[in-house]
Amino acid sequence: MNIKLATAILGAALTLAGSPAFAAADMQSGPIHIDSVAVHGGNTSNANDDSIITPGSAAIAFTNQYSFPATEVVFALESQGAVVDRLSDVGSFANGVTINHKFGENQASPDMRVAVEKVTFADGTVWMNPNVPQLTQADTTVGVAVNDR
Repeated sequence: MNIKLATAILGAALTLAGSPAFAAADMQSGPIHIDSVAVHGGNTSNANDDSIITPGSAAIAFTNQYSFPATEVVFALESQGAVVDRLSDVGSFANGVTINHKFGENQASPDMRVAVEKVTFADGTVWMNPNVPQLTQADTTVGVAVNDR
């Protein structure tokens, strides 16, 4: 096998394996279906190339497809290959009912994509999307280490 071809195939496989899966509506899996997403605001520029920052928002319509009501739905927002924000929607979201919510979003951009990261249901079931990178825990160690002298 040609080494350049093998390198290209390996690089493509690693890229696909490491990429968050913020799927289009027709490729979604999981108990919550995202029906539509609209992102407004963010950074734009005018005719003079002046940067204009406007307050942003993300409007997400979703439907619970699980047999019990969802009590919390966490959405991950991705831009340019990285999770830039997470939005949590808490309430009682019945099966088969389309929910339309708008969230304030400071990092709105036209290339933003949305995925369901986590869902908690009234029966205690928790679903985690395996394709969304999870938050890493911050080091909670505080203070200065004591030296034994």
